[in-house]
Amino acid sequence: MRHALLLLAALTAGACARRVPPDRSAAALYRDLERLVTVAETTGWDIDRKEVEGLESEALDSLCRVDPLARRNLREWLDEETARAGGPVEAAWRARGKRLGAIETLLRLHRIGLVLDDAERIAAVDCPFWLEPEEPFRGRQISDGRWQLHASGGGKGMVVAQGDRRDLSGGGAGRLLLGKSFGARSALYAGVELGATAAFPKDALGNRTGLVLGVDVVTPVVYRYTLTNAYVEGELGWLGRTTEDRLDQLDQGVHVGASVGGRALRTRFFFPGAAFGVSWERAFVDGADLTTIKVGARVGVDIDLW
Repeated sequence: MRHALLLLAALTAGACARRVPPDRSAAALYRDLERLVTVAETTGWDIDRKEVEGLESEALDSLCRVDPLARRNLREWLDEETARAGGPVEAAWRARGKRLGAIETLLRLHRIGLVLDDAERIAAVDCPFWLEPEEPFRGRQISDGRWQLHASGGGKGMVVAQGDRRDLSGGGAGRLLLGKSFGARSALYAGVELGATAAFPKDALGNRTGLVLGVDVVTPVVYRYTLTNAYVEGELGWLGRTTEDRLDQLDQGVHVGASVGGRALRTRFFFPGAAFGVSWERAFVDGADLTTIKVGARVGVDIDLW
């Protein structure tokens, strides 16, 4: 439940362009801490000390893997960015009419700095001995340049049209994708989605018949564009569908879809996530093609492979 609430709020967090330190390890550490702060902000950032203490474990999981020089580089870069944005934060708040909305960038930099300084303070004692500095540090809360496995599933509502007939149905689907991220923003996946449908179709007189179950298979190619915590996806793929009353036939077609989603913070070896999506499908059927519009939500996980 906690992850779900964070994800729903995180969809609008961190959508603007990022400035990052020039040093690769410092940049990865900054983006890790940025994710920690922005996810925490989605449920309301109250007392600095309490919020920072609540992020210590995740912050150390990143900072302990970063060379002390890169940590100092990040601290110096944060100071420069704070000055460039008109800081210190409290002075800017007073100068801008005591409106927090007017100092959003400065406030985030300030909070990232608080988390960094707190983790630095306790690192010598609390860093586990098995967490050694990596060069370069690639990040624990980000997936730049990594191969990933994505698994998800959920329910869908559907509008079905064939000829002059329109109807509603429902179902669910699960997908398994393998892909790779390229840089900080883009990722490409491919795999398979298996879905099930349930409908009470109308006969020629407009009367409802009995329950008819169906199976859909989609092989999507998915492009994902990542923001800070949220992402948007577009996909295109082959469609195959059949129903229980005609299992000897497989109608083929095309699938086009789009979705918006978000990822929570790393939980052990995976990132929990959730997305809302819509798709358009056309199955090429003798007589009259079948068009289906699907709307639904799914939950899933991203697993960094290497």
